[in-house]
Amino acid sequence: MPTLAPPLLISLKPNYADLVFSGLKTAELRRRISAHIENRDVFVYVSSPMMKLRGGFRVGQVWSGTPEEVWSTVSTLAGVSRRVFDDYYEGINVAFALEIINVWEYERPLSLETLRARFPGFVVPQSYRYAKPNECRSFRNLRRKVANCQSRRTG
Repeated sequence: MPTLAPPLLISLKPNYADLVFSGLKTAELRRRISAHIENRDVFVYVSSPMMKLRGGFRVGQVWSGTPEEVWSTVSTLAGVSRRVFDDYYEGINVAFALEIINVWEYERPLSLETLRARFPGFVVPQSYRYAKPNECRSFRNLRRKVANCQSRRTG
């Protein structure tokens, strides 16, 4: 059942985005995240040097707990080593991981220049932000023009 909550726009480094879009990363790690994120669309902006809106995914379940608890659940899904995981969550008591399902990739990703021309004041999120209504409409219309990737639900 779709949620009424607005989709999120997140930034990923190119190597992590490649893992998401290739299906090798099926859990996204977050130090903090919006409430009620299950079953929500997430648009993926890929940071420098790509600097493009590349596609997105739907959030399945959300895992939270101590970093140790989350690692025991997502160690084979997150696409990172234990060292990278531990460095990311250093000093954090509660870790979050989002199940990545229903991944889609745009046929023609939108460059930062194009995003700023279409949406004056477009801001790339440091971590995540809510997508604005006009962005959502445009991003979803782009999605309709490409075939969705096969659902990648694990478990």
